[in-house]
Amino acid sequence: MKLTQKLSRTTKLAAAGATAALLMVPALAGTAQASTTAVGASACGKTYPKGYWWTYPTENVNLRSGPGTKYTSYGLILKYEGVEVKCKAKVAGWMRVYVLNGQMKGRTGWVASKYID
Repeated sequence: MKLTQKLSRTTKLAAAGATAALLMVPALAGTAQASTTAVGASACGKTYPKGYWWTYPTENVNLRSGPGTKYTSYGLILKYEGVEVKCKAKVAGWMRVYVLNGQMKGRTGWVASKYID
């Protein structure tokens, strides 16, 4: 009888743990998790050597933690503030840049390529 009680309790705990794990999976798989995680050079397709391509945004643009609008914005790079393009992303339409001046100076992040001259 004690074995049945232990097994029953263990089964209940395992079931409760499995239910909790299932409830947590959607939160981990959603875009909310991706939006807070920074993406580095591993997302680069074509990389440029240091000093190769300096330019500026054609409009005020968000500097993001990854190549896409679902990623967190670090803040704005203002129109005509200098950036150095580090790479083009594997995801079309995004570039990883290093900010040369202005309020975001010294930050590296991602910008939509349509805003880079």
